Amino acid sequence: MHDRSLLGRHTATVRGLWKHVQPIFLLPGAAMSVFGALLAAEFSVGPAIGHVLAVSLAVYVAHLKDGYVDYYVRGEDETNPLSPRALRLAIGLATAGATACIGFLWLRAAAELVAVVLTVPLVVLGHLHAPSLDTGPVTGTADYPLGIVLAMLGGYAAQTGTVSAAVIAVCLALFPLLVGTNVLLDIVDYRHDRRLSKRTIPVALGPSRARFVAIGFIFASVGLLGVAIALGALSQRVAVAGIVPACAGTWCLTGRYSADRAVRVLIGATYAFAGVLFLAIQPDFFI
Repeated sequence: MHDRSLLGRHTATVRGLWKHVQPIFLLPGAAMSVFGALLAAEFSVGPAIGHVLAVSLAVYVAHLKDGYVDYYVRGEDETNPLSPRALRLAIGLATAGATACIGFLWLRAAAELVAVVLTVPLVVLGHLHAPSLDTGPVTGTADYPLGIVLAMLGGYAAQTGTVSAAVIAVCLALFPLLVGTNVLLDIVDYRHDRRLSKRTIPVALGPSRARFVAIGFIFASVGLLGVAIALGALSQRVAVAGIVPACAGTWCLTGRYSADRAVRVLIGATYAFAGVLFLAIQPDFFI
């Protein structure tokens, strides 16, 4: 009986740890790390895996902290399968794992300091997301997009030891598109956040105004892409990628669609935008 009880507790712990993985948020960070790595002229598997693991563990830290704060501090969640001690232990182990991966990047001659400098902030963002960054309309909206672009920059730097103007330009174009998506996500959660006095942009400005803020960020993505092309940071063939956010922004602006449906469209548009950008920058990748 004792063994069965112990096995049951271990099984519940494993399920609780898996619940906080949340692949829908974790996988984009890992994917953008690979995205950045593949933009490099030469690809090395070791640094790519090290950086992907560091990014994934940093995001996992954010999920664990969020689960701890939402249930044990704010009382937002109805249940949490992990005890406070288990959550603190998991946060410590995930942080240690991310630190070990960053140490591995430090030891790689190609990566050196740049990849480390771009990856350490991801762990810091993971720890600060809750209860600090997610309480303000600006930080709560921008922290995840910032983490995504840092993951991309770090993935590239882990391969090359530096960052190029083209990669920075891609990040500057992606960032406002991700911010706009986050604003729409907060519109979906408007009633919940308002009830909990969470100061998201929709709570601060109202859902209608927040929708126009989101659309403004979407078109800012197109504008920044155009500026990068005009300055020579990106080639003119990259301009075709701007069609994706331009169409998504126009669709959101002219249609009376629910925020939930608009979020799904924008998430799809973000992946399409990144894919077209990649093919425009690396046209010979599949040859």
